Amino acid sequence: MVIVLVTAVAVSIGAGPGTFSQAQDFYRRIQILGQTFELIQMHYVEEVDADELFSSAINGALEDLDPHSHYYSADEYKTLTERYRGDYFGIGIQFDIFNGVLTVLDALEGGPSQALGLRPGDQIVGINGENAVGLDVDQVYEKLRGPKGTDVNVTVARPALDNERFEYTITRDKVDVSPILTATMLEGDVGYVALSTFSQRGALELERHLREFEERGMHGFILDLRGNRGGLMNQAVRITDKFIGGDKKIVYTQGRTPNSNGENFSTDRETHPRFPMVVLVDHNSASASEIVAGALQDWDRALIVGQLTWGKALVQNQFPFQDGSALFLTIARYYTPSGRLIQRPYSSGDDMEYLQPDWDALEAEVAMTGEAAPAEALDATERPVFYTAAGRPVQGGGGIVPDTTVEPTKVSRLSLLLNFPRTGFQFATRYVAGNAASLPTSLESYIEDFEITDEILDEYIDFVLSPSVQESFEAAPIKIDRESLDAVRDDLRMYLRADIAANVWGQGAGRIVLLGYQNVLEEALRQMPQAAALLDMKPQLAGGGANSAH
Repeated sequence: MVIVLVTAVAVSIGAGPGTFSQAQDFYRRIQILGQTFELIQMHYVEEVDADELFSSAINGALEDLDPHSHYYSADEYKTLTERYRGDYFGIGIQFDIFNGVLTVLDALEGGPSQALGLRPGDQIVGINGENAVGLDVDQVYEKLRGPKGTDVNVTVARPALDNERFEYTITRDKVDVSPILTATMLEGDVGYVALSTFSQRGALELERHLREFEERGMHGFILDLRGNRGGLMNQAVRITDKFIGGDKKIVYTQGRTPNSNGENFSTDRETHPRFPMVVLVDHNSASASEIVAGALQDWDRALIVGQLTWGKALVQNQFPFQDGSALFLTIARYYTPSGRLIQRPYSSGDDMEYLQPDWDALEAEVAMTGEAAPAEALDATERPVFYTAAGRPVQGGGGIVPDTTVEPTKVSRLSLLLNFPRTGFQFATRYVAGNAASLPTSLESYIEDFEITDEILDEYIDFVLSPSVQESFEAAPIKIDRESLDAVRDDLRMYLRADIAANVWGQGAGRIVLLGYQNVLEEALRQMPQAAALLDMKPQLAGGGANSAH
């Protein structure tokens, strides 16, 4: 493994601008590193795992570079590649484990489990004739995933039918994991898509929904990038390209070597009509999300609503090694069309401060408009001002600053805590089993007519307080009793209403129900007239950029 690394480094030195003397010095240091490994392996007082030692050495070398350069083991790299590829071979379910029981949360659209009729709430209690109760997540993956075309036999208990058991033989197939969490039409013929990641299927899936919305008479569009931590840059470029005309700069990169410098421009392929558009962002919108939001803001194509984004503008190249591992190394920084560097500073050297920032202080900095920093903003510095294509001022200095800042809907800590063991979904499975005949027959009528009555809510609270569920909260940081639950009844009502919908129509349905409670979405709908006004603005600057000013 050391030889692979040395070879890779030596080749890069030979091709780079360094002198022969510098290359010799570097190679000599690499030899010392290899000799140090050998001495540790031979003489250290305790036996040391070679793989762990090697990973620690590489990560130690990367530690002082930036927060995003990273070494991935072969297994980690395989998982990461699968995630961004957006598919795998298996039976096609989203699941969780409740009290040791593998429970289906959703049968993925187009997957083999959906085709056979598995549904939310089903419990897989046997796999290939063996007991499946008590398996952990890794064991489930090992047993359910496998080569395309192979069979897996599962025993399913269905609570909706008094735990009647069914035997299924499921043929493993390619399962496409959609990067789109939710897609629906909102009031006022406004299309809505929540994109969870920029995987290889991102642009393709978004195109499918846009065409569907346009056929239904869409008059506005909301792209929700909240919580989207990024992914593939080419997908960010392709998605942005759908909303702006051709030959406009979307993003550009600058690095130390000529190969790391580049520009990406829009085309006239798949460009959609200029309907009003709002992009939703939050503190966890990062990287590729910021490319999209920044370009659409700079070209006055969309209003950005929500919170200051993460601020990740470092470009990583993948350098795979022969053992299946890979190095992700930062080679450049990227900039929006107006010249804004999105990267948030990390010069303090404190990775935890970077990974868990003081968002209140950063938001205070965002509130500035070139004035002196307010006293309560810790280490706040003046943000540079840039200009959009139509001359609107936008702020640089790290992250994408929304056109309209909106705080998310506040919910109680207790109601969020109950979501981790999915108590609402577990109760919903029981409720649906006993009340299926009285539930609305469509999600639309459910949203319109179904409410969580006090009687239903009291049943849910009794369920949460039952001994079997209370075991899940033995180490809970806050007290869970009837008094504390009664104090957050509105939150519990909201989440339970979503969980029942998810149990009947799938996880996407539950997310659609929750949209009706969100402050940020309400503001986005209110901002549609302002988004429409952007379409009438005339570009004042060729290329969509401007010099910064203070």
